[in-house]
Amino acid sequence: MFGALFLVVSAARLGAVASALSNIPNELISSNPQPNSTVTVVPTQLQLIFRNKLDADDAAALGILMRCDGVTVSLGAPVIAVDMQTVSAPLASLPPPGQCTVTWVINRNINSLGTFNFTLLVTTQTTLAAGTDGVTPTTVVGEVVTTIPAGQSRFGLVLGLLRIMEYLFVICVFGGLMYIVIGWPEGFEYDTTQRFLRLSWIGAVVSLYLVVALHAARTSGDSFVAALNPFSWFGALSSAFGFVLALRIAFVFGAAWLAFVPRRVLAPETQVPAILFLLAMMATYGLSRVGQNLPVFTYIFGIFHAWSMGIWMGGLALLARAALAGPGERDLVDAVRYFARISGLLIVATVFTGLVQVYLMDGAAIFTSSHGRLNVLQLVVTALMIWIMLLLRNFAGRRLSREKRMSAKMAWRLRRAISTEIVVGILILAATSWAVSMRPPQAVAKRAAPTANYVWREELKNDRFHVVLSLTPLTTGANAMRVELLAPKRINNFEVRLVPSAEGYAGIALIVPIRFAGAAVAPVDGGLVLPVAGVWNVEVVGTTTTGDLTMLGTTINVTESLIDTQTTLAGG
Repeated sequence: MFGALFLVVSAARLGAVASALSNIPNELISSNPQPNSTVTVVPTQLQLIFRNKLDADDAAALGILMRCDGVTVSLGAPVIAVDMQTVSAPLASLPPPGQCTVTWVINRNINSLGTFNFTLLVTTQTTLAAGTDGVTPTTVVGEVVTTIPAGQSRFGLVLGLLRIMEYLFVICVFGGLMYIVIGWPEGFEYDTTQRFLRLSWIGAVVSLYLVVALHAARTSGDSFVAALNPFSWFGALSSAFGFVLALRIAFVFGAAWLAFVPRRVLAPETQVPAILFLLAMMATYGLSRVGQNLPVFTYIFGIFHAWSMGIWMGGLALLARAALAGPGERDLVDAVRYFARISGLLIVATVFTGLVQVYLMDGAAIFTSSHGRLNVLQLVVTALMIWIMLLLRNFAGRRLSREKRMSAKMAWRLRRAISTEIVVGILILAATSWAVSMRPPQAVAKRAAPTANYVWREELKNDRFHVVLSLTPLTTGANAMRVELLAPKRINNFEVRLVPSAEGYAGIALIVPIRFAGAAVAPVDGGLVLPVAGVWNVEVVGTTTTGDLTMLGTTINVTESLIDTQTTLAGG
């Protein structure tokens, strides 16, 4: 009995001790930022380190509050480290400068509530202008950098579908007329041919007009209805790609003189200029990536790829919709046989130029990049189209060699086979339309020095982060900065932080508004003002989808501006 009584008393004493211990506050032994400190760079997270380990109940009821200059700062969910003593909470919004108070509570226990203060002395600037693939020029210190306007992601699906229609109709005009020249000179006399070419031209004009209007709406941020006015296109067509697009629509409109009078491609007085006109029109599709940092051979092989693919698919469309519309004489048989004969050359030219383009644009990233994997899919679909073409070639070689005229049954069978191949070709055009909206892995930012005469330029690099910084005039007062991102290919939360060594002066956080490899500029009159001379620490930070990048750092030596000195002397 006494033993049982002893156990009861011991348990009661242990419970009292545990209750007393639970009321002892868990002391904060360290934090980042430190209590009563002055911070010149906006922290990315709060970090609290407690003396005692936190248990499951503490973790469930842990709460952290931060207020700066009377404004509550949004914080992410607190995370307890594996040591069960360190608590981190990421900042989800940008705090204003001023007096900041951090308050925390553990396990809803009033004795576990604590607070500390620090001073945030930071001036945040967002004066950088993105400089990747847009069209709006911004002049800074003699250098022209293009900017991406708002709304670049609009109309993506509609624009992709319209591009497929545009490619198909333009190919029908180009390939149909070219095949009349090389394989079916009697074709222009048929009503079915004339109707096919005219309808294809109308479809090409309408689809291309809508494509240019959508491109202008994306570039300018205007509505689609406003962009239907061609007089609003001048700003959207001022870039390299815009210039190619302007040439393309001019050529397609001008192709009416051939589409409505196809005999001109055979007439001795107009044949040469007509063929050159058609080749120039189709060559614009090999120049779709002009302005990107790709080898010049990419465009050369792209032009030959567009020519060979255009004659291949355009010739098939002409045969299916005009030559094989019904029974006919010997010229229809000869047209199909000749196309089967030259199809091998067209296949080799198309596949070879396509493979060279894949190598020049994707390199070793053919399976590791979205653009590369899409090109692999395109090659697989092309292989299916080649297989169907070879079957058609064998059939034409065996059966049509004995035919003197095209029967209705033979025309129907050939038309069905060719239509199947055209459907596969449309899938290739869909993949091409999709790939045009992507940036190839080899189209990286140029590493050449900027054209402006920057006083200071330094290249910062680690295993995942590669940046080039340029600054001028590197004196107190207004300055211009150029930030060039070379790696990674995609980045989030990209910032350049300038922190002076002199006490009592605010640091500067430049938010770089680019998400892909490219350049951004803070112009000389854009508000980048260095208030004090001396050594400044430069920190470059960023995150990717896989986590934070290792920070890049360097120092700059800012001197006193001579302009300020001369002004002071003159005033004195």
